[in-house]
Amino acid sequence: MKKIVALVLALTLCATLLAGFAMAETNADLADARDYVVGIYEGKPTATPVDYTVIGRVYFPATGLTFNIDWTVDNEAVKLVKAEDGKTWTVDVDDRNPKEVTYTLTATLKDENGNTESASFTHTVPAALILTTRQDVLNAGYALESGASLPIQTALTGVITKIDTPYSEQYGNISIIMEVDGNTEQPIMAYRLKGEGADKLAVGDTICVMGTLKNYKGTIEFDAGCVLMPVDTDSSIRALLDAYTLEEGAAAVAASTITGVITKIDSAYSEKYGNISVIIEVAGLTDYPFMCYRLAGEGAETLAVGDTITATGTAKNYKGTIEFDAGCTLDAVVKPVAEEPATEEPATEEPATEEPATEEPAADEVATPADAE
Repeated sequence: MKKIVALVLALTLCATLLAGFAMAETNADLADARDYVVGIYEGKPTATPVDYTVIGRVYFPATGLTFNIDWTVDNEAVKLVKAEDGKTWTVDVDDRNPKEVTYTLTATLKDENGNTESASFTHTVPAALILTTRQDVLNAGYALESGASLPIQTALTGVITKIDTPYSEQYGNISIIMEVDGNTEQPIMAYRLKGEGADKLAVGDTICVMGTLKNYKGTIEFDAGCVLMPVDTDSSIRALLDAYTLEEGAAAVAASTITGVITKIDSAYSEKYGNISVIIEVAGLTDYPFMCYRLAGEGAETLAVGDTITATGTAKNYKGTIEFDAGCTLDAVVKPVAEEPATEEPATEEPATEEPATEEPAADEVATPADAE
């Protein structure tokens, strides 16, 4: 009997030891999985200005073990979305937030026995890039590191101070340096600038340029592909391009003002509500239509296609339509100038001039040689 009890105890001890060994192995693999996650994300840039993805599981082919990852975040300004297959998570940051946001992202790995290992990573969402004024653009450009570019296109109006590379007939472009609002400390180059009138540019000309601003080896410039735009349309262009960065359902953090030409009356003027919805084209940018939804203000009732209007409102992305939200106001209206019909000069006929009549002498009056004798 004693031998049987001793055998049972021995077997129990062995089972316990084996279980403990297996658990130790599992815990070691779990720790390795955590270290793998740390190796991926530790030391990465802490600034996260746009949405990004993280892994949702760790798989070790040698052992066949898979460790799923649950991600959590400590700030409501950041949302986490798990993919349906569980292989990735999307970290959805609020890139329109006017102030910098700090958050901690935590990965929790769990094995089949319920044991867990965690790793945390601290990040920031930079304050939204608001390019409202020309000085905002200059400051943002001069804050770029070498080789970096602004994430969106922008526009500036300035005075040409130097022709860096003369106009090329072959390539149809020119490189110039311009000064914005008299700011001599922050010159801007427009590299390989194209557009109507580029061949006639000269020092002293005031121009508007649209394109991508970058830091090229210390030179702050509009990159190749920048284009000439109508002078002093830069403010409207910046507001328009900024609105086109909004995600569906998102709205701008501040109101803006845009000038454009009405291309369509989307909803006719309502006498009852005192508003109208129109679509405008800004600075000839046909690929960027902009709606003024339920626009109200003096003159709204007489608006027509072809009118140039200035409106102020809060931009938003409504199911893919970029617009000023309801409540936008009409600030100014310029009606197109009607062309005067061509006037024809009345036809004038010069009086006919008559040659003085000449009479030939009668045949019998003509002198003959015989008469002369």
